[in-house]
Amino acid sequence: MEQPDFLRHVASKVLTPNNLDLKRLDDVRRLLAYAESKYKFSSYGGDPKKITDYLLSPDFTELELVIGVELAKKLLQEIINSYNDENIKKAAEKVLQEIDGYKDMEDSDAVVMYKKY
Repeated sequence: MEQPDFLRHVASKVLTPNNLDLKRLDDVRRLLAYAESKYKFSSYGGDPKKITDYLLSPDFTELELVIGVELAKKLLQEIINSYNDENIKKAAEKVLQEIDGYKDMEDSDAVVMYKKY
């Protein structure tokens, strides 16, 4: 097994009872179990490279909303540090940059206007 298992070796380091209350931790575990079966990124019988599909999906965005920006950033950093595959690293870096981009926008006084057709 050249790549670590996402749930058991990567996410479990960041998403702990010390970082999340038990209710949110249960929600996170449920979301991750669903994602593992949907995207088949487990190192045990799946393809760890499919974690890129998950990271770029609305399902990962939902996880981000549950765990919050800071924990999401820690999780993405752990992914970057744990995996050797360049595509996985690039996907994690892309999501990390998107989060930072939203944070910059949140801190600015910019007004976003939407055109209604």
